[in-house]
Amino acid sequence: MGFFSSADDNLFLGIDIGDSSLKMVELKKKGKKIYLSNYAFSENVSGVNFTKIDDINYLAQAILKVKAEAGIKARRVTASLPTFSVFSSIINLAPTDKKNMDLTVAEEAKKVIPLPLEEMILDWKLVPGGDNKESVRVFLTGSPKKLVRRYIEIFRLAKLELASLETETFSLVRALMGNDLSTVMIVEIGANSTDLSIVQESIPVLNRSLEICGSTVTSALADKLGLSFAQAEQFKFDLGASLSDSAKEELPQLIIKTLAPVIHEIEYMREFFQGNAGGRKLEKIILSGGGSLLMNLADYLSRHLNLQVIIGDPFSRIIYPTEMKPIVDEVGPKLAVAAGLALREIT
Repeated sequence: MGFFSSADDNLFLGIDIGDSSLKMVELKKKGKKIYLSNYAFSENVSGVNFTKIDDINYLAQAILKVKAEAGIKARRVTASLPTFSVFSSIINLAPTDKKNMDLTVAEEAKKVIPLPLEEMILDWKLVPGGDNKESVRVFLTGSPKKLVRRYIEIFRLAKLELASLETETFSLVRALMGNDLSTVMIVEIGANSTDLSIVQESIPVLNRSLEICGSTVTSALADKLGLSFAQAEQFKFDLGASLSDSAKEELPQLIIKTLAPVIHEIEYMREFFQGNAGGRKLEKIILSGGGSLLMNLADYLSRHLNLQVIIGDPFSRIIYPTEMKPIVDEVGPKLAVAAGLALREIT
């Protein structure tokens, strides 16, 4: 059941197709206000990797099943493209007339995209503050046409209208930053990867992806404590509730050690960016993804990095019943991409 009446068609649905999960957020717009109409997620379904599965009918049926069980009524969808399958890069161009930009970008793209351009769908955005008399900086993305056609067919089989596709990073920026033009790093700690992006005036200018992730921490806990993976996964998030206030001052050393490569990469990216940004400083870090809920992680990183670190709230601009806040706070980081996708068609 939805939280608000869904009798009309003024509904907006974002679907985040992850490696082993489907996440959905349905929003409703009334006047200038945006309401949470419904949400759903299904994780670790049969151990299937949804982003790599060849059986698109299976994936379409999984989408239908999750949508139906949650009572989601929207039929128009914005969906995510997996970050690893979309090429992105900052390119420098000689100043040119706006009417010639598409051609100029395409010519430069031939030098940096490893696939023939006829097999790609290109998109680009100017990087704010990056243009001068000698060059213009452009954020370029390239999506394989084969992948786009696959997603179109998946949603056709799922009896849904696919409004648009976009990479996860842009959805995260929209959900977690809105109109905030600060220079921030978004750290998305997912089940199977950790993605780091430095965002400058809403444009991701530096991106990295690591294999150290939520499941890495779970596996380390399982090995150390002699638990099954499922038991360790539950223990990981129950850990904070069972510790005393004094024990919560530090993350357990095993988790710190496991996440050390992520912390090192955060430090490296900050130093690299600030060393090449003409005096611009990283202002804060926003954590997202299920791994951001690891007990006291934001506080630990803030102290360790001497920088503001917060857990992102994708529902900060969305209205929902106040009694749902504890639940929304718990599931929000997992639903950030889906919320940003749903917001695309509204904002």
